[in-house]
Amino acid sequence: MAIPSRVQQVLEDWNVKYTLANKTPLYVSSAVFTMQGMTENAAQICVLEDDIGQVQVIFPATSLLDLNALYAATARQLSPVKPEEINKLKQRLQVTELPALPQLTGLDTYVDEALLGQNEISLHLGESEWLQVPQNDFQTLISSSRIGHYTAEIPHSRLPGSQWVQTDIVQINRAVKNFTERRIRQRLEETLDMPPLPETAQQIISLRMDPNAETEQLSRIVERDPGLAAQVISWANSPYYGMSGGISSVKDAVVRVLGFDLVINLALGLALGRTLEVPKQGPTGYTPFWTQSVYTAALMSELVRAMPVKSRPSQGMAYLSGLLNNFGYLILAHVFPPHFRLVNRHVDANPHINRYFIEQHLLGISREQISSCLLKQWGLPEDVCTAIRYQNEPAYAEQHHQLARMLFIVQRMLRTKGIGGGPETEMPLELMASIQMDEAKALAGLERVIEAEEALQAMARQLSQGG
Repeated sequence: MAIPSRVQQVLEDWNVKYTLANKTPLYVSSAVFTMQGMTENAAQICVLEDDIGQVQVIFPATSLLDLNALYAATARQLSPVKPEEINKLKQRLQVTELPALPQLTGLDTYVDEALLGQNEISLHLGESEWLQVPQNDFQTLISSSRIGHYTAEIPHSRLPGSQWVQTDIVQINRAVKNFTERRIRQRLEETLDMPPLPETAQQIISLRMDPNAETEQLSRIVERDPGLAAQVISWANSPYYGMSGGISSVKDAVVRVLGFDLVINLALGLALGRTLEVPKQGPTGYTPFWTQSVYTAALMSELVRAMPVKSRPSQGMAYLSGLLNNFGYLILAHVFPPHFRLVNRHVDANPHINRYFIEQHLLGISREQISSCLLKQWGLPEDVCTAIRYQNEPAYAEQHHQLARMLFIVQRMLRTKGIGGGPETEMPLELMASIQMDEAKALAGLERVIEAEEALQAMARQLSQGG
């Protein structure tokens, strides 16, 4: 294992004792994210900036960097440096990862006091390579740094069970009350100050509840909305569904290509997605909203085929769950703009943590809680609402857990291909087995989705323009 020359120079100049270690990724299912060699003594580094200049913060990799605490200590509104600037810094220093060595960059350094309680500090060099530095040598390295409390504990998942709607509404109201400093008495729809549910979506929801619904009825509803009709027809003509033209009507799209179940759920997802504007600014490095939604929906649909026929969910429901999985992102941006921006800054500052826990820390709720409750109020199917609510909590094992676990699996499968956002994760094979998902078929489905990149990207662009 070769230590980068600039790192080696710092270690020699400061007479630091060290050992080298090779740590394989550690998958912690209960924590819902993968920590690559990250134990309590692992040090994370984050470079931030404001109008004054740049600083760096060194903190435990098992904690969340709290920018509010940093502001209280510095009176500076610091934001993470853009990834492209970090990449330039890495190139200049000739390292693949920035290890938590203050002297390497020469920036003003803040060190979280929690690291001082460890006997040994682990510094990440890249991949599975780590430097182990004794505490006394680490304190020598940070002798010119400012020590303080700059982190927060990562929130733990709380499973409210079958009464999740009532529990989440209470938490949402409490969170909104904290944000606005006024008492909340309105119902959830009023509390969230959401725009009214589009008429097209209302009609589709009513049709979904009709056991005798027919293709003609669905076609008429979709055709009344020219934008929606154009998207459904375009979907049907997409090479992803094996067509390269020839579909010119919504009815043909339903009968010849997509099927009633997929079209009604696709149309509903598109109608709801157009309710709110996609924010122009999001977390750095995250896949754009509609691209992530389209890929998630496509892979959800593929994974249905990797499960036994008798126990698999409907393909339409799986597709709808995937398309709406991140609907809470739009709600956060619409209802709580300042808090949305605060969440994004913390997500950028904590790339090692799933943003689900960052929201829990900052807001006391997650976007999944907000969106699932609102979708429930709007009359969407119970299994879709539950899947969205529990998609980041694989321990949930009550009613409709199957779709929720599928969403958990899909997001992590896509992450291995660079789609989505957050820390790199392992493939959740045990979770696949728990819902009788065939691993080989699932991986083959993932490859089919990736191979359809051109068609799926075209779909996402169309949605972005029409959203």
